[in-house]
Amino acid sequence: MDNLFIQEITDLLRSLNEKEIRQKILEYHPYEVSEALLEMNEEERTKFFLVFEGHDISQIIGHLDIEDVLAFFEEMKPRFIVNIIQDLDIDDAVDIMLALPKEERAGYLRLMNKEQQEKIKSLFQYKEDTAGSIMTTEYIEIDINDSVEQAMKKLLEQAIDAETIYTIYITDSKNTLVGTLSLREMILARKGQYVKDIMNSRIISVNTSIDQEDVAEIFKDYDFTSLPVVDHLNRMLGIITIDDIVDVIEEEASEDYSRLAGISDVEIDADTETIWMSAKKRLPWLLILSVLGFLTSTIIAQFEGTLTQIPTIALFMPMILGMAGNTGTQSLAVTVRGLNNDEFESKTQIRKHLIREVGTGLLNGLIIGVILFGVTYAFLQLTNTPEAFKITEVVSLSILASLTVSTLSGALIPIIINSFKIDPAVASGPFVTMVVDILALTVYFSLATTLIVNTL
Repeated sequence: MDNLFIQEITDLLRSLNEKEIRQKILEYHPYEVSEALLEMNEEERTKFFLVFEGHDISQIIGHLDIEDVLAFFEEMKPRFIVNIIQDLDIDDAVDIMLALPKEERAGYLRLMNKEQQEKIKSLFQYKEDTAGSIMTTEYIEIDINDSVEQAMKKLLEQAIDAETIYTIYITDSKNTLVGTLSLREMILARKGQYVKDIMNSRIISVNTSIDQEDVAEIFKDYDFTSLPVVDHLNRMLGIITIDDIVDVIEEEASEDYSRLAGISDVEIDADTETIWMSAKKRLPWLLILSVLGFLTSTIIAQFEGTLTQIPTIALFMPMILGMAGNTGTQSLAVTVRGLNNDEFESKTQIRKHLIREVGTGLLNGLIIGVILFGVTYAFLQLTNTPEAFKITEVVSLSILASLTVSTLSGALIPIIINSFKIDPAVASGPFVTMVVDILALTVYFSLATTLIVNTL
């Protein structure tokens, strides 16, 4: 993407007077201004914060990561920070408030107006990564008994604060969610009609405690741009909008990637994170894998006699282990993606997937085994290695067997873990690779012992 706008915005800040700066810079999209803000030095940002009002800044910092927002807060006065937070969408305001130290959070709450203070505090109660934690309470709500004219008047009154106006939520006297209306349906309604006669009574909603990843699935399945959140009595509490779901999808993908890599937390703060903190995130999996590594050493020890009699076979161990590990990891990635997309909901689907993966591994093993047969035999002939043909045969057969078994393992492990209601991404790449190493070594040494040592 062309970032020319960053230089343009910075130049405007340096060359114009305060009135012209605000007018010209607000012609840019808030995202573009937020990107420029990240590139400014402290002196330029100070001028920027003096020119713009809290409402302007709220729209801009809504596009920034929370860590960057908190860093900018250190350059502002408390009252200005409060004005910014109060003008943010309520869900974004809550996210920022929860990221602040408790003492600062309490101080900012005291400076807020009573209404905003109560709104923000009411959302603190919801557990992180649930529907309640990402919902906003700023939406359009009208009564089931309203006429279209009354409903339109309420819509116009609430629109200024609502995060989205495209879906209107209908409630009864007990605040129970009973229907929805699109803005299009409201505009096209005839004069004299009542909301209850034109609303959609079939509603898809979620409870505050549902996991945000499940909410993302609903958005994907129904192509929603917003979704109502209700309590156990189906009373309207808030809505979740598509912009928050995009953030959820990115966050969940990042978590899955870190688990596949065997890291407990992929987030790194370059300014505050020490070497020890970074090491601690990776240490648990490394300790588990080091224990599993003893199994690999045990297998090699069991075939020490084979290695003594045919030391040449040690040359091909890294190649076989590397190819088997890569094949297993590829199969793992495909399977985890399928599980996340609910592609394996029946035993038939699982069976078809496993058969397809085994077939893929078998075909790849056959092709690579044939190619390596010629390459390995030529290499051993050039080095005048005894038993060249038999060693070549063992290497090729090991590749065939290892790639087949590795592909099956990479597909089967996450499916088994998922059956225990555990996130399949926990079946991380390093773990699968270690299991595959054990299987590949066993196959390789067993074939070498059977086909070579036992015939000598």
